[in-house]
Amino acid sequence: MRAERGLEALAARLADHAAGDLRRIGDDLAGLPRLDTVEIRVVKHSEDIAAAAPAGHGAPDWAVGTAYPREGVVVVAARARDGELLDPERTLTHELAHMALARALGDREPRWLTEGFAYLHSSDVSLARYATLVGATLSGRLMRLAEIEASFPAREDEASLAYAQSYDFVAWLAHRGRWPDEYDDGDRSALRRFLAEIGAGSSLDAASRTAFGIRIVDLEAEWLESLRSRYFLVPVGTIGALVWVLGALLLVIGWWRRRRQARQTLARWAEAEDAQDPPTGAAGS
Repeated sequence: MRAERGLEALAARLADHAAGDLRRIGDDLAGLPRLDTVEIRVVKHSEDIAAAAPAGHGAPDWAVGTAYPREGVVVVAARARDGELLDPERTLTHELAHMALARALGDREPRWLTEGFAYLHSSDVSLARYATLVGATLSGRLMRLAEIEASFPAREDEASLAYAQSYDFVAWLAHRGRWPDEYDDGDRSALRRFLAEIGAGSSLDAASRTAFGIRIVDLEAEWLESLRSRYFLVPVGTIGALVWVLGALLLVIGWWRRRRQARQTLARWAEAEDAQDPPTGAAGS
């Protein structure tokens, strides 16, 4: 564990956190090679990650943590570029999952699998990710897994979609189970078998057939259909709710405006009556 000056307490906390993380991650990789050691480097700001990376390596501008499996190094930032506090524990979990999977599968995992596996162990609710998937589903911009595997986008806007799809697909695999029906809620056994087969040298397609009973392209097609059923229907309900809320808001605004106009009218009437009535009281002399 190495940390910038002033981050010693955070580094100690992350060291304790890492041990539990690796045990939980290892449950999905039973029987496969384990990660023996990892060097964790903690920096203050995300813009410092590239400087802390192993020689000859950099980091994306938007990264808050990075993993370098071949060098056995993870870099985690405490703050974002704008100074906002981050969640370094969650970031570390994500990066350790990258490291553990690379060690288990011997760098044979496609990019979508390593990103999705890392998300599975550090998942968080993200409205931005949800919006990305909904937008891509509705507009037909979803990427094929083969595209993600061939060349992960370098641009942040395109990478956000690749990340979102990778996260969703692997999370879906974890809950699908061996059979695609409601009675098989998925206890990760099929996903673990899938990973074990890849670790043993099987191709993605062979591993998919063994673990899920169908080809990887058919598995992808099933997942894409699930995306459409999940995200095509949600916006309809969301729009309906927004229309209802907007209507209620307009009614409140209309009531408030009418009440305000009524008050102004009553005030004008009172002023007119005061102007017509002579003032009362005795005049001094």
